[in-house]
Amino acid sequence: MKKLIIVFLVIIALPINQIVFLATNYYEIQVIDSFQNDNNRSNSFNYYSSKIEISSTYNAQDYIGLQDSLWENGLTGKNITVAVIDTGIFGNHSAFTNDGKKLWSDRIIKYYDLITNSSDIPQDNNGHGTWVASILGGNCSDYQGVAPGVNLVILRIFDSIGETNVSVFENAINWILQNKDIYDIRIVSMSFGAKPEADKLFEIINLQQIVRKLVDNGILVVAAAGNDGDPSDGIGTINSPASEKKVVAVGGVDYDGEMYQLSSKGPSFEFTKKPDVCAPAVSIYGADTDFPDDYAFGSGTSGAAPFVSGLAALMLEKKGTLTPLDLKNILSLTSYKTKNPRLVQDNTQGWGVIQGYAALESLNTPVLINGSTEIAVSLTQNYTVFCLPISLKPNYYYFELVQLNLVHAEMYLYKMEPNNYGIPSLVSNTVNQLVQESLTKRMGIFCEVEQNYFLVVKSIQLGAGNFLIRLVPEYRNIIFLFLFGISIVSLVYIVKLRLNIKKRDRVN
Repeated sequence: MKKLIIVFLVIIALPINQIVFLATNYYEIQVIDSFQNDNNRSNSFNYYSSKIEISSTYNAQDYIGLQDSLWENGLTGKNITVAVIDTGIFGNHSAFTNDGKKLWSDRIIKYYDLITNSSDIPQDNNGHGTWVASILGGNCSDYQGVAPGVNLVILRIFDSIGETNVSVFENAINWILQNKDIYDIRIVSMSFGAKPEADKLFEIINLQQIVRKLVDNGILVVAAAGNDGDPSDGIGTINSPASEKKVVAVGGVDYDGEMYQLSSKGPSFEFTKKPDVCAPAVSIYGADTDFPDDYAFGSGTSGAAPFVSGLAALMLEKKGTLTPLDLKNILSLTSYKTKNPRLVQDNTQGWGVIQGYAALESLNTPVLINGSTEIAVSLTQNYTVFCLPISLKPNYYYFELVQLNLVHAEMYLYKMEPNNYGIPSLVSNTVNQLVQESLTKRMGIFCEVEQNYFLVVKSIQLGAGNFLIRLVPEYRNIIFLFLFGISIVSLVYIVKLRLNIKKRDRVN
């Protein structure tokens, strides 16, 4: 067994056109990951033209709620193209050639080297890009990434000694914009970032403006939040471009949902709550570059970002009309906060840890809600979020969540359309900080026009729990309106009585 320490530091110094790898006294863009090689992997793989059947020791889908026991989706990201900007890729690794049964060009539909401005045989003299790409889309007998059927476009922007500059990065973005329709690029995954520093705000803004062009042109951008957090503080350490409002910033957790200690925290320098979501970032197994069948363990938000990129690819395969802001919205509102679950969003976990099953279930056809609707919900330790798209006609609605055993949950209603930055629009919820453990909880909404929403239920504590959602008359509001009406009538009567008394006094 060997141990390889990869320190991926990109430094932006003034002038902004210079980015240097492994410098110290400059503005830093960094991803720090450590790897351990492990060759003890074996299992079986069967490939058919219309179906991929994978039996794998490591299946990345298992760690974002897509275990076979929860979700039999059959989705692989087929026909969805994801661009990975990084150190390149070891194209002949078994994870990208189906154990040598395919050519690397069958999976990597385009490789472009921004250092040499050429399209040669894919290379990665660092290893970071290969590891990231395998988590996203690896597929062979002993390894499966989150989206094993995606098409990969690989852009190399770092040379062998780890040096580049901002113009190269911007050239990569422009290349994507120029070629997005040729390769049908829908997602860009970035596992690097620039540290926020008060005297470098113009440089940060420049980076954000560069990546914002991708989102504005219909491409989802997923970026690592950074590894600059601190267990005792770390506030305001979200890296750029993850700090851009329209970008999905990904923090890190371990497989138990505990925060990765170095995961960067918000808010951004614009006081935006970040990260948006979290994903596994500790001891993540991925392809290594020494041999075609080498794998290694790595830690860092670099590894968390491709989990989210892969899930987004599965979502696009199921519903291809989703916009980047739609994807960001759904990824956020279907995530689960393992810390402070009643707090909708914070600057540590964002909206929570991504839940693949809930994100995909949110894409089902909306259910029309009427007075007789009753919805049974079962939550477990591995199924903590229930998301049902619903349709409401103009009316007043009062939803009641009935707890049927000891596990507690909260209910939320979101608009299907996010705001201009892809942030979910919360309409109503049952959270009551004064009375948290009620067996029945209610929320109300007045719907002016027929509209679609996401009805979401989230566990507050891990465990198996059963719930019932139903529509009920809101007697408390009726009583309030009745008493309010009596008060108005009484007030009018008192005013008239006083006027009559004054009038009588003047006559006398």
